[in-house]
Amino acid sequence: MASNGPLVIAFDGSPASIEAVERAAGLLGEAREAIILVVWEPGLLNAAVAPIPGGLGAPVPPPDLQQIQELDKGEQDHAERIASEGVEIANTHGLSATPLIARDQTSVAATILRVAEDKDASAIVIGSRRHSAIASVLLGSTTEAVLHKTSRPLLVIRPSDTDS
Repeated sequence: MASNGPLVIAFDGSPASIEAVERAAGLLGEAREAIILVVWEPGLLNAAVAPIPGGLGAPVPPPDLQQIQELDKGEQDHAERIASEGVEIANTHGLSATPLIARDQTSVAATILRVAEDKDASAIVIGSRRHSAIASVLLGSTTEAVLHKTSRPLLVIRPSDTDS
């Protein structure tokens, strides 16, 4: 069953995601409604400030909740700025875009899929990065996870450079 919902464009501000927005606009038509989705991962920053359990035999102090909240707020603000930049790029290329930031609760792929479902997306657009075989195994692939779990049309934009 085809949806008339918006495009959901996964965007992180990287060159691959910028290119995905630009090329999707050209392929899918001007004045198309689009949601520029930025998924932010607060757990990554929390891990950066959390002490390593059992490090050097010293007792582990409890995490500083105020510092964690400040870091989360900074990460959310950063996500909002990235989403605004993505909307500007999309609108410049003829899409009718709005921003949406979503806090990652399980994985970036699961968050993209949840938003696509909630918004009844007509399609998901995602930029693909080139990784070596080893990096792909170690890092996983958001694109691959979305590909295998979505029932919606998925447009994967590969980088146009041929240097990789």
